[in-house]
Amino acid sequence: MYLQQKRGKDMVRFKVALVGASQLSFPGDKVTAFGHSAEGMKKLADKWDFDLYVYPGTVITEADALEAKKVLEDEVRPDLIMLQCTSFAAGLVVSTLARVNGARLGLWAIPEMRPAGIVSYNSLCGIHMYSSIVAHYLKDYDIPTKWFFGDVDDPMFLRRFRITVRALRAIKKMCHSNVGLVGGIAPGFNDLYDDERRLIKLFDGIRINRLHEYGELKEMAESIDQARVDAKVAELKAEAKAKDAAIDAQLNAVDPSKPQSRMSLLEVNARYALAYDDFNEKYHYDALAISCWPKFQDDYLFSVCSVVGELNDKGVVTGCEGDLTSTVSMLLLSYIAEDTTMLMDMSAIDQGDDSILLWHCGPASKHFCKKNGYCYSLNYSGKDHEGRDLDHAVGTGIVRDMVFDPGKATVARLTGECDSLFIASGTLQDGSKESYCGSRGWLEKLELNREPISALDFFNTVMCRGFQHHFPLVMGDFTEELMEVSAWLGLKKVEKVPYENYLQR
Repeated sequence: MYLQQKRGKDMVRFKVALVGASQLSFPGDKVTAFGHSAEGMKKLADKWDFDLYVYPGTVITEADALEAKKVLEDEVRPDLIMLQCTSFAAGLVVSTLARVNGARLGLWAIPEMRPAGIVSYNSLCGIHMYSSIVAHYLKDYDIPTKWFFGDVDDPMFLRRFRITVRALRAIKKMCHSNVGLVGGIAPGFNDLYDDERRLIKLFDGIRINRLHEYGELKEMAESIDQARVDAKVAELKAEAKAKDAAIDAQLNAVDPSKPQSRMSLLEVNARYALAYDDFNEKYHYDALAISCWPKFQDDYLFSVCSVVGELNDKGVVTGCEGDLTSTVSMLLLSYIAEDTTMLMDMSAIDQGDDSILLWHCGPASKHFCKKNGYCYSLNYSGKDHEGRDLDHAVGTGIVRDMVFDPGKATVARLTGECDSLFIASGTLQDGSKESYCGSRGWLEKLELNREPISALDFFNTVMCRGFQHHFPLVMGDFTEELMEVSAWLGLKKVEKVPYENYLQR
C-alpha cells in the first residue's frame, strides 16, 4: 500500500486513488504495467501537490471490487478514482466502483505491448465497455466519467489528467471556502441578485455570510490608532504616486464639506485598508464581496476601489458592488489558475480590430500591471460630479489607474440561476490603444466556449442571454479547466447568439 500525503497551511487536500483492474486471460505483463503507472503517479503527486493512494491488490472479480469499495469509502475517501483497466476486466468491477460515495471516476486505458499478434491487454476496449456500462446500466445514477489513454508519461495523458486535477481540486476548495458579503448589493444592481442557496447547493459546504454591514467596517476604520494610520499612508505613497499634481492635491486635502471625517482621501484609504486587514484577521474569509457605494461616498466622498485592489494583492479574493456571485466565480478562477483575479465591466466594443474594452473604476490588483505599474487617481464615475466638465471632473476617492499587461486572459462567471457557466477568453492588447481612466485593457481574439467569436457577436450574446454586467478575469488560458468544471457540476454553456438586426429572444 502506498499512501502519499503532504501537510501545510492549506488542509484542503485533493486525493486521488489509483485502482488496477485486470483479467487473468490476457497475457500481457500486467503487474509491471500497473507498477510503472503507480510510480509515475507518485511523481505527479509530488509535482502537482495532491495526495495519492494506490490500492494494493488487483481487482478481478466482483468480490474484489466490493472489498476495494469498502476500503475506499471507509479509509481513503478519495476525490477521484483512477480506475485503470490494466487489462480488459469484468463489467461488475465498474458497476461497483462507479458508486463509491463522494468520489468521481476516471477510466484509464494503457497502450498494448506491441502493435500486432496476440492482444496483450485489450485495455482500450475495457474502458469503452466500462463507460458504456456507467452510461446505460447505471444511467439512473447519472455518474459522469472521464476517459484517459496512454502511458503515465505520455503528453496527451499528462495534459488531460492535469486539467482534471486542477478542476476537481478547485471544486473541492470551493466546498471548503468561507465567503462574506459586506453591505449588500449596490443599490439598483438587481441583475446581480442570486439566491445563495443555489451556490451552497452547487458547492456543498461553502459558507456564505451576508450579514456584515458597512457600519461595522466604519467603526473599525475610525478607531484605528493614528500612528498606525500614518505609517500606512507612508506605505501607500511609497507604493505608487498620484497621476498628476492636481490629483495629488485632492488626495492629500481634507474635505471641508465632511466635518465629521476631517481626513484626507489618503488617510481614509489607509484606515479602510487596515480595517479590512483586521476584519479578515477576525473572520478568515477566502473571498469578500464589498458594496462599494453609496455609503462610502455619503460619509467621506470616498471610493473603496484601491482598498479592493490591495485586498486582491494580498490573496483575499474581493469583488466590488456587492456582487456575491461574481466574487464566488472569481474565487473559482483563482483556485483553478492559482493566481489573482479581478472584476470588470465591458465599457466599449471596437469592430475595427474586433475587441472589447474591459474596464472598472480602479479596483484591480497590481498583479495585472507588472510591466508599467499603476498610479493613484480619482473615481470619476462616482457621485457629486454634476456640472463638472469632462476634463476637470472632481473625483470621489482613490482608484488604481492602470493598463493591463498584454497576454492571454480568461473570463468566467456563474450565471442564469447558477445553473450555467459563462466561459470566454481572449488576448489583452499591448496598451497603446486609447482607453478610459481606471483599471482597463482591450481584449481581442475573443473566444466563447473555446470557439472564436466576433466582438459584435460577443456583445449580442451577453445582451440576448441577459448575462450579468460583470466579468471576472484572470491572466492565462484556463478555458479547458473551466469546461471540465462545468461538465463535472452539470452546468450549461452560454451559447453564442450571432448578431441580427431584428429582435432576438
